[in-house]
Amino acid sequence: MPLLRSNPLGPRTFQLGMLGALVAALLVIVAMVLLGEYTKTRGRLLLNFLVLASFCLSAIPPSALLWRGRLLPVAWAGLAASGTGFILVATGIWFTPDADSYWKTTTIVSIAAASTFQTSWLLLLTPVRAFARRLLWAVMEVSLLAALLSVAGIIGEIRVEEYWWVVFLSVIASVVGSLALLAVALRSKIGAIAED
Repeated sequence: MPLLRSNPLGPRTFQLGMLGALVAALLVIVAMVLLGEYTKTRGRLLLNFLVLASFCLSAIPPSALLWRGRLLPVAWAGLAASGTGFILVATGIWFTPDADSYWKTTTIVSIAAASTFQTSWLLLLTPVRAFARRLLWAVMEVSLLAALLSVAGIIGEIRVEEYWWVVFLSVIASVVGSLALLAVALRSKIGAIAED
């Protein structure tokens, strides 16, 4: 499939969006310091820019998949979750809805954005060795399990402490596995460069 490089939803768009949001957040902080006061509006504005930066970050790997024309359903799902997540959180910041179902939905969409961020990032790696491929799929399975358990726990309002420990340990295993994959990928590239 051809690369979708002309797409305005490429990684550079979200990198610039994240950078712009962080600069805007810094300007809000500077304004608060110079004016010597914190207001609810400035606090909401600051939080809004920080949330925008985080959702732009979560959209970078899915947009890279889209840009490369690979695994388009995952790419579009990641972009949709990131955009929807930002809209829901920003609405919550400014209008503070009191509905429990609103915040559950917002949390579930944010989990979907984080999950597709990690999945897209992992799918961008192209492991050559069989061990790395097996590790990649194992990490993606654990990541998906953690996301599904989190969503089930939120929907079912599970309050059992042991359940959330399983979710927490799944997330930790997923992060450690992702870092291990990154180390393997970097080692493979460094080894390939050394052989040249």
